[in-house]
Amino acid sequence: MRLIFFICLFGTGLALQAQAERDTVLKRCPIFITDTVSSNNFFIEALPATLKVERIKGDLAVVIQQKDQFFTIFFGERKLRSGKYNIKPNADSKHEVIAKYSFRSGDQVSYINLANGTIESSFDKTKDLWHLKISGMIANLVDRSVSYYRVRGELYLKD
Repeated sequence: MRLIFFICLFGTGLALQAQAERDTVLKRCPIFITDTVSSNNFFIEALPATLKVERIKGDLAVVIQQKDQFFTIFFGERKLRSGKYNIKPNADSKHEVIAKYSFRSGDQVSYINLANGTIESSFDKTKDLWHLKISGMIANLVDRSVSYYRVRGELYLKD
């Protein structure tokens, strides 16, 4: 009896489908974080970047990594939907997301939330891909001065 129960339990576990977590290496970095004063880009476009689609506490998270830099988008829902998401530092609804830029320097890690912006998502049925268009602004307070950085990017994700 136990053997039959174990076989049934194992068979149903194989039949269930979970969201696949993916890592994709892109030839060019799709994210641009530029200083508004000098137009210096922190992500180097010519270098490859790793795109990761993950689940954090059941919610969708998209991470773009280039060396010791990360750009992370936390969606408050399990699946993407077509439409516009607002970027907020403390998202509390399904129409809002949290986006962070983080980097490592030696043993120290720093992160900065995007202050505002939007992410437009649409699904292309012919290519079976999600298209995310990111536009936002980072305000970084250091000592007594504030630096502004423009964030933009275009991502394509598999469904």
